[in-house]
Amino acid sequence: MEQTVLVPPGPDSFNFFTRESLAAIERRIAEEKAKNPKPDKKDDDENGPKPNSDLEAGKNLPFIYGDIPPEMVSEPLEDLDPYYINKK
Repeated sequence: MEQTVLVPPGPDSFNFFTRESLAAIERRIAEEKAKNPKPDKKDDDENGPKPNSDLEAGKNLPFIYGDIPPEMVSEPLEDLDPYYINKK
């Protein structure tokens, strides 16, 4: 089973979003559904993890991530927020 590796904030956090990225997300979703076929949505909303408000769309990227490499500007990137690691 593939382990999800969370990269600490910094310039190494940026990865291009590829077909393999999407396949990895879909694989994690399938694994999660197989482990827990009927999750209780009410409990997830109240007690579960929440998106990082510092990484919301339209906000400046926190300084801890550094500058986006020039070759990655205007390209689709994998989400930096761990909340979305298993969300499409």
